Amino acid sequence: MPDARHVIMIGYHVWDDMLELAMRKGERWIYPGYIPLTMPTQAVINYLEKCGYRAVSAHSLSYKRLAQLAGFGNYGKNALIVNPVFGPWIRLASVLTNAEMLADGPFEQDLCGACDECVKACPVGALTPYRVDDSKCLIGIHIADKENFEKNAKWVRYEPSFTKNSHLMCRMCQEVCRYGKEKRV
Repeated sequence: MPDARHVIMIGYHVWDDMLELAMRKGERWIYPGYIPLTMPTQAVINYLEKCGYRAVSAHSLSYKRLAQLAGFGNYGKNALIVNPVFGPWIRLASVLTNAEMLADGPFEQDLCGACDECVKACPVGALTPYRVDDSKCLIGIHIADKENFEKNAKWVRYEPSFTKNSHLMCRMCQEVCRYGKEKRV
């Protein structure tokens, strides 16, 4: 969108582990937990268009950096946005628009401080502070190595299956975070 002026960040709280479900459909893994973002995102787009502005869902933008700039939270040592109320249990979407808006201020507090529990909790050593190695992370690996998914002991333990086509994604770096635990069901 060449005349874009602002990005609207949208987030929702991942209040239950079922929102961390991954499902295989054919050769692809899909993540139904991201579906709740489609309705509010489309509602924002519809509203802006009704007001005479252009708006599109912006999938290719850096959600985490934009969420920090929009005041959602800080970029944590687990490489996720950590919100002071909901912790790392939020999912993000964005809308690009040519509407003129007032910008929120960035989130500047460091919620992690000296804590590195998420780095220590990673079962495969994929985390170093503020970075995740996608080639090691269980969430990223199963996409590339679907055939061995059911055979790998760490996947079985940290990404338990419900059926041959569904499992929970690893949540260890989120579960040990001191923020947001009391907001989970």
